[in-house]
Amino acid sequence: MESNTDTITLTAQCHCRALTFTSKPVPTTSLPLKATNCHCNSCRHLTGSLRGSTDILWPGPPPQPSDDLKQYAFSPRLNIYFCSHCSTTLFWEDNSTPGVTNYLAFTGVLTPSSPLPLGQNLIEWDAHMFLADTIDGGAVPWLNGLNPPSAAKPRRWLGWREKSKEITSEGYWPEDKNIFLSHADNLLHLPEKEGNIPLKCHCGGVDFVLKAGDAQRDFKERQSKGGQLPWFVDPESYKLLGSLDGCSDCRLVSGTEIFAWTFAELKHITFASDPTSPLPLDTTALQSAIGTDPRLGTLSLYPSSQGVQRYHCSTCSAVVFYACDSRPDMVDIAPGLLHAPEGARAERVISWSWGGKLGFGSDMAGTWREHLPAAVEEETEQFRLARRFPKNFRRVVKEQGAAQAVPGGSGQV
Repeated sequence: MESNTDTITLTAQCHCRALTFTSKPVPTTSLPLKATNCHCNSCRHLTGSLRGSTDILWPGPPPQPSDDLKQYAFSPRLNIYFCSHCSTTLFWEDNSTPGVTNYLAFTGVLTPSSPLPLGQNLIEWDAHMFLADTIDGGAVPWLNGLNPPSAAKPRRWLGWREKSKEITSEGYWPEDKNIFLSHADNLLHLPEKEGNIPLKCHCGGVDFVLKAGDAQRDFKERQSKGGQLPWFVDPESYKLLGSLDGCSDCRLVSGTEIFAWTFAELKHITFASDPTSPLPLDTTALQSAIGTDPRLGTLSLYPSSQGVQRYHCSTCSAVVFYACDSRPDMVDIAPGLLHAPEGARAERVISWSWGGKLGFGSDMAGTWREHLPAAVEEETEQFRLARRFPKNFRRVVKEQGAAQAVPGGSGQV
């Protein structure tokens, strides 16, 4: 994309388009703008994203709270601004320096006003911070290629950037490979009724439990009796599929370019306050319960398109579930809300589909993000190979299906 303009403006817009913010003119000579990825527990529980949050210093007028723009006190020095209708996270308000207020925009909501000069990048991610909070490295292994090959990889910090230990080795973190689980590690070794994973947003208004251990035992029993497993269940480990998503809708509501999802039957999710009672067992009943069942807390509903419901926390903005009428007994879960003891990736619960094609990566074609799908696909495949994992069961199914459609195809890559 070639352009002769000396300046551009940026827009930050929510998914439902109730809110649009425009920056001041930004000289193209100041590009790329620097962005930071935060992987701390608090950011993951705020956005629902495994990545946590990612932002740039906003080069525009400060946002003002309104009926459409809600403010949430994230910490004594940080506030979050998000759309009261669709829950899109838009800005941070940073009051860390006495007498100075800075505003930072989530990169997932940004669009430049015009095509960038040839070879120019809008954003350069220069740091990953708070890796120690993830325990297992979280999303970092597939986000080292966020920048085009001509730019440096983001630096990695265990805590605050420049104020904590930097990870300078070339390999993956943590360096102790004993912490990495086998692809077959699950929860079946635990006693009956154990293996519960808290599913909780930052403010605690959404407070559920994923009965992951019970689910794995249930799936194993179904299989032993000749029953069919749900499409998102690994037939060998009985773990839930974990997938990465590059779709524009998920990018906007979360504020982050690469979102992740895992999947569960509604009957395997219960209330933390009433752990013997599952959530409503189908998506129609779940919709009807919003605002009437106090056990759902601050869970709110945004109908993003016909037959599609996106659930979020109305207080802190966290993405919680994705549901659709065509899959009435299940929901997609934002894994950033899971509090798994083994780490952010919850690898005893989730079977991650690494390598292969990024879901909805084509949504980034023709935009400043168009290099991201190929980069993430390459990074995830290298991580899979380094850990000697077999191809994920869903990837095998997809590739075999593609091979059957192509004469002479083998289904392998």
